[in-house]
Amino acid sequence: MYSLVPAIVTRLHNALGVCWHVSDGTMPHNRRPLPRAVVLMQAPDVSTTSGPGVSIAPRYVVQLAVSSDATAFAQLDAAFDVVIAQLHHWRPEGFHVARLQLQAARDLQVVEQELFGFELLFTTTTTRMGCDA
Repeated sequence: MYSLVPAIVTRLHNALGVCWHVSDGTMPHNRRPLPRAVVLMQAPDVSTTSGPGVSIAPRYVVQLAVSSDATAFAQLDAAFDVVIAQLHHWRPEGFHVARLQLQAARDLQVVEQELFGFELLFTTTTTRMGCDA
């Protein structure tokens, strides 16, 4: 599940372009470059269990942050559209997961007053097998 995070980062980095700093939450990173997108994985939900099979729904959060300058609204609107276009209904090759689905969009909770942005929450599902003995 965590192995999907770098694939999301790469996809967003290519789509958002060089002006956006795109990183993930698995390693320390510089939070100063703006605009920025950070990809995080939250604890997965257990969807269903049936016999030895377990359906899990991992959650991936994309945080978009911009500074409050003259181009901020345009940057944020464009990035919001790009993230949805790149991730919603995308099935990453080489991973055994269902297509990503946008589940929520909310204001980014930031402590710095000069920043604002959005968090977009995507989910997918995957099945893991337990003991069948």
